[in-house]
Amino acid sequence: MRFIKTKEDNLEENYLELHYDKMDDETNAVIIRLTDTLRYIEGTYEDKKVSIALADIFYIETVDRKTFAYTKDMCVEIKEALRDIIEEFSKIGFVRISKSSVVNLYKIKKLQGDINMRVIIYMKNDERLVMNRSYRAEFYERLNKLQGRKAK
Repeated sequence: MRFIKTKEDNLEENYLELHYDKMDDETNAVIIRLTDTLRYIEGTYEDKKVSIALADIFYIETVDRKTFAYTKDMCVEIKEALRDIIEEFSKIGFVRISKSSVVNLYKIKKLQGDINMRVIIYMKNDERLVMNRSYRAEFYERLNKLQGRKAK
């Protein structure tokens, strides 16, 4: 399968096209991956129902038995529990970093070691999160897999 990227100025919205002769396993896997990535999740923001794209979520955390999804501009209360989010969305980049937080690997700017083997995660929206050391192994395994590296 070939992959062709073309930069087009002045597009109102990015789009993808998939051209195929027959639906083989490779093509089907691409469609499944894209479909999952382009999913939305519903929640409440300022007493209004909203839908947010999973790709726009930086991280999700639970506070006082309520779950919140954070985007660049919003903090949306969602109904899903963290365990359900991990089960459903781990294959598209969401990974647990603490008992109460899940991060989108695609929204991380950099990582920095901290005391007691914890890791500071700098997000692309300039927020900082702390990864507890008990989640390090799974986090780095998922990060390496995302980058196409073999686990050590």
